[in-house]
Amino acid sequence: MDGSVRLAVDLGTTHTVAVVRRGGQEPRALLFDGTPLLSSGVFVDESGGLHTGRDGARLGGASPERFEPHPKRRVDEGTVLLGEHEVPVEQLLAASLRRVADEARTAGVSPDGATVLTCPADWGQPRRNVLRAAAWRAGLGQVTLLDEPIAAATYCVQVLGQQVPPGGCLGVFDFGGGTFDVAVVRREPAGLRVLATGGLDDLGGLDVDSALVAHLGHLVAVRDPELWRRLEQPADAEQRRERQAFWSEVRAAKEMLSRTSSAPVHVPGRAEPMHLTREELERVGGPLVARAVDETRRVLQRAGVEPERLAGLLLVGGASRMPLVASRLHGRLGVAPSVPEQPELPVAYGALVYAMAAPGAVATGGVAGPAFPVSGPFGSPAGPYPVSSSFPAGVVSAPIPGSPGLPGAGLPPPPPPAVGPGVPPPRPPMVAPVPRKRRPVRRALLTGTVFVLVGGLVAGVVQGGRWLSRTLDGAGKELDSGLQFGQQDGNGAGKGELASAEAVPLSQPGAAAVAVSGQDVVVAAVGSGITEVKALPSGGGPARWTTQVPIEPEGVKLTAVGDLVVLDGDNSVTDGGNDMRAVLSAGSGKLLWRNTWERRTDVAFLGTDVLVDVDDSHDGHAVLRVDLRTGRQKWRLPGGEDTLTIDEHRIEPVRQWVGVKGGVLPAFDGVLHDALTAGNALVELEAEESRGRLVDAATGKVTSTGTLPLENEYWTVFGGVVVGVQNDEVGKGREVLAAYKVPGFGRAWTLGLPAGQTVERVKPCGEFLVCAAVEADAQSRVVAVDVRSGKEAWSAPVESGDDAGWYVTSAGLLVGEATFGPISDARALGPDGKELGRFEDTSAQAVQGGRAVLRVTRLAGTEVMWQVFVAEVAGGKATKGVDVGADVPEQIVLAGDVVAVLTKDREVMVLRVMSVA
Repeated sequence: MDGSVRLAVDLGTTHTVAVVRRGGQEPRALLFDGTPLLSSGVFVDESGGLHTGRDGARLGGASPERFEPHPKRRVDEGTVLLGEHEVPVEQLLAASLRRVADEARTAGVSPDGATVLTCPADWGQPRRNVLRAAAWRAGLGQVTLLDEPIAAATYCVQVLGQQVPPGGCLGVFDFGGGTFDVAVVRREPAGLRVLATGGLDDLGGLDVDSALVAHLGHLVAVRDPELWRRLEQPADAEQRRERQAFWSEVRAAKEMLSRTSSAPVHVPGRAEPMHLTREELERVGGPLVARAVDETRRVLQRAGVEPERLAGLLLVGGASRMPLVASRLHGRLGVAPSVPEQPELPVAYGALVYAMAAPGAVATGGVAGPAFPVSGPFGSPAGPYPVSSSFPAGVVSAPIPGSPGLPGAGLPPPPPPAVGPGVPPPRPPMVAPVPRKRRPVRRALLTGTVFVLVGGLVAGVVQGGRWLSRTLDGAGKELDSGLQFGQQDGNGAGKGELASAEAVPLSQPGAAAVAVSGQDVVVAAVGSGITEVKALPSGGGPARWTTQVPIEPEGVKLTAVGDLVVLDGDNSVTDGGNDMRAVLSAGSGKLLWRNTWERRTDVAFLGTDVLVDVDDSHDGHAVLRVDLRTGRQKWRLPGGEDTLTIDEHRIEPVRQWVGVKGGVLPAFDGVLHDALTAGNALVELEAEESRGRLVDAATGKVTSTGTLPLENEYWTVFGGVVVGVQNDEVGKGREVLAAYKVPGFGRAWTLGLPAGQTVERVKPCGEFLVCAAVEADAQSRVVAVDVRSGKEAWSAPVESGDDAGWYVTSAGLLVGEATFGPISDARALGPDGKELGRFEDTSAQAVQGGRAVLRVTRLAGTEVMWQVFVAEVAGGKATKGVDVGADVPEQIVLAGDVVAVLTKDREVMVLRVMSVA
């Protein structure tokens, strides 16, 4: 144990938590005003005095202009104006840290030079320096900084006893009061490493509170408009106190609903309390939680880790108490989270456990400034573990030596942490872990030759092909065909040629994307105040054109539509944080127009027009037809006000079978295409009203309406019918697949499933077939139903209906595991459901026409190298593999004979299919 570390602090956006260790006593949380949660808000009085905790929050209710509730959010701003005082951010942060230091000293613990302080993993050196300066100002001396996900993962492993095999990954879902953060942490031979991070700065428990206040406020306003006006827009100190009291009541009711099904809410000015139910909480908070779950899926995708491969998922942060959070994560990812009884404590507690196991955890400064750890050991502390390193700009975390003795993968369990004489081992707060849902995992045994190849990498562990790939690189589950897996079945790389034209470095440092337009590879890269777009000839040579679009988004996407290139940017900082769309000429790169593009989803491309679903649950939905050449709106059809969550949608184009003349359907992530076409009509489903409308795509006129009692999560329009899952009112608790005629929406047929079986996806899969993925444990399957009769045509077993997915190609159906879109372990099926071929141990990253680009790995000595190759979906022919780097490619695009790969090394590889054999 490092005896010098006595205090760990988690300075959160909304609350600050601290854990201390004194003498031979076990670690415990510090109490502030009788609670372990210290409000991070700071109030500045007229004399410039700073007030923290409960006092600061109370004073802030009367004078909000003097109160900063979330100083951590202002870390980049330098100073904050509170009343007439301009206060440095570090001074605001120091106020809470000084309160922690004072309480620690009162508890008999001196924190001077003995403190570990957590911070977000994606914070760079400037923000970390502000935090260090605040700690110094607070009298903590020189502190050690530790990434929050590493601290949480340490808690999960050391305190909860979560088994993590070498190469295994943990998810950390941090749903705090003011922000949401998510990270994937991998156990490597050298220690813990953060693979990927993400989050939403505008999402937290306060946003759920705000939504509940608005919901209850609507009810109050109906009965007493004047009362709600006072609560919503207080005019004096008394009314501000009433508003604060109402918010406190709503927050308390929300927390109570974690334990009960109903909670009273006392409204100032009303004698009788209102009641808030858990059902209301889930309906109002559901869309917000869905955003967090969706972001978690994106971070897992960026890390290249599929949900079922997680060794554990830890929920931290006060807002994660809501049962809805764990149930949504479990339902969407198939992973049962571990839910601490006090989810605010694990980060601080894990930081202290980490420091106790690490000698010399308090860093010493050098010329370049104080050093700090960014990841580290979580096993036996024996041995000289270095735990400090410089933090170069842009680096999220780096592995440092850790203990090999962890449970899992056949290794011996770790010895208990060295605790020293009279010091008991750390003991967790009361925790109730949720049992993980386990799915069967098929494994292919490695040959003795492969054992020799990897023996030096994974000593003593021999688990099989897929486990090995996961251990060597947590980003994938495939093994390269170079190891001769399944070559006899034709699922490895073939003998054709995939030629590399050139590898072009990105010219700008920000987010990037690629697309194929004709014979050009179009590249977009974000710079300072601009996004540079250029067209690279697939045959090699200099760019045909280069254009700078005046937007600077956090993320970009490119779509080729006819002779146009559509550039979409998320959260553009040059445009007030709005999502933006710009359209360029594919021939010359000329910028045709740019505009905001908020809450809009492309439904179908009809020539160079686009049908757009405007998803605005508050102001009302709408459908638009927009001319992409000019940006002008051709028609607008207002819609309902249904509240949509993840996977739910209200607009479906009429889909037509392969070869039927029509428009183009948007590809998933721009790279996974269904070879179906779009008809000249669409259907709008208002699920809450059980109503459907048929809309003429040319005019925007409603041509037919009727009752359409379907859930809006999984449904499609194909073969003259709307097919989906009936809602509970009609299905009576049973999952029923039903079809309704177009036009008119008269019921055509129904197909009921046995009790306990659920439909997880609905899409066309044959000329007259719609397939449904059915989750039924050992009986999970993809079922093809004839849209003309409602009779089952064929079924194909799958490991999990929740993960099953498919894409229609001109050569057959590509079916496999598709949690995030790409198809892994794909099978090619014919129209009768018969298997035409397999692509085991690969992942189809792009599908277009009758071909797919598959991603695999191979062993290059003792390192893993990623490869791509192009294969015919049916026919057993493919190209040889081409190396694309040691890290998972960020994007792979296929169109005709052209393949574009955006590598992790920030290069664009331009490839051409010369032959398949």
